Amino acid sequence: MRGIEVARRYADALYQVAVEQDAIDATEQELRAVVRGVEGTADFGRFLAHPLISRDEKTELVVKTFPEMSERLANLLKLLIHNRRESYLDLIYDQFVEVRVEAEGLAKVEVTAAKPLTDEDRKQLTARLEKALGRRVLLEERVDEALIGGARIEMDGRVIDGTLRARLGRLRALLGE
Repeated sequence: MRGIEVARRYADALYQVAVEQDAIDATEQELRAVVRGVEGTADFGRFLAHPLISRDEKTELVVKTFPEMSERLANLLKLLIHNRRESYLDLIYDQFVEVRVEAEGLAKVEVTAAKPLTDEDRKQLTARLEKALGRRVLLEERVDEALIGGARIEMDGRVIDGTLRARLGRLRALLGE
């Protein structure tokens, strides 16, 4: 079975549990935080992937690292570790988002900004996008300090690049001609 198929099965199951517990948003946010925590610390990722470290040690580290984690997510991580599929965590997150988008008819919008969006910026952007698209929006945020300022919005294969870096690039191209 391919990795994406395995990840989809875990994501489907997690989504169903989240629906039953009326905790879809919380589950997604929590899963995103764990994935970013693992990706953000190379040693942590290597520890989880190391075949000579016992399952119990891995489980203990995950529980200690994320003490506020819900039982549903803790159970998923324990199951992944038990089945030696902890490397699928980022794929499971991606598939969870896809399952949610499909099930709820959401518009998936990726926003990349030079700094994290404030709560007010997030609310305004979401409201404007929902009005323009005519459906609820699932906002995926990324930070890329190289953008200098502004934001880049990607949805449905389209890109709206309002970053200062892009504007400077266009200005440079105009002046160079």
